[in-house]
Amino acid sequence: MQLHCDMPKLGGGRAFASPTRCSQCGDWMVAPLMSEFVLHGEIRHHWVCETCGEVSLTAIPLAVEVE
Repeated sequence: MQLHCDMPKLGGGRAFASPTRCSQCGDWMVAPLMSEFVLHGEIRHHWVCETCGEVSLTAIPLAVEVE
């Protein structure tokens, strides 16, 4: 089993609620096993495919406002 990292390019709110496909079997993964906020602007979703057991990670960069 390998950990795969994917950087989705989805629009704002949709990126936080969007299911993803397993990189191994292509089945839909609807809800992440765990999500975490990383300081300085990133949200990471950890996924496990219920069909094949593949483990993956998606990272969503948050927009940084410059003052």
